[in-house]
Amino acid sequence: KIAAAIGMDPLLDGSDRVPSMLNGGLGKISPAYWVGCIGLAAMIDIFGTLRMKSKKENYLPGDFGLRLGYPSGEAGQNRMQLAEIKNGRLAMIAVFGFAIQEFVSKQGVVDETPFFFYPIVETLHNYANSGYIQ
Repeated sequence: KIAAAIGMDPLLDGSDRVPSMLNGGLGKISPAYWVGCIGLAAMIDIFGTLRMKSKKENYLPGDFGLRLGYPSGEAGQNRMQLAEIKNGRLAMIAVFGFAIQEFVSKQGVVDETPFFFYPIVETLHNYANSGYIQ
């Protein structure tokens, strides 16, 4: 809907599946986008490398100085770092699961699990009106 509003072709296919290696459709995405993604990732990596070389003491990879809500004690920081790693891994597994789900069911994840993508009231209303909830 957003792409159509600004005059672009939508990337989703007819069943609301996103382009991926399993679903096909990656040819719809401009090579300039991929160059931009790789360029941005390279800039962040170079910035981190330069920062690591200039501040050798107390430097942690990925530490860009954001301290809002970050614990000040070493035990709290270790707990937070472990939580960040675990949450990142869980997110990667979830996205992989979404891709496999779309590949197997041939239906978009948005349609398959609407409670993740729409307000809960709207989802329950749709379920109640479809006869799914009695």
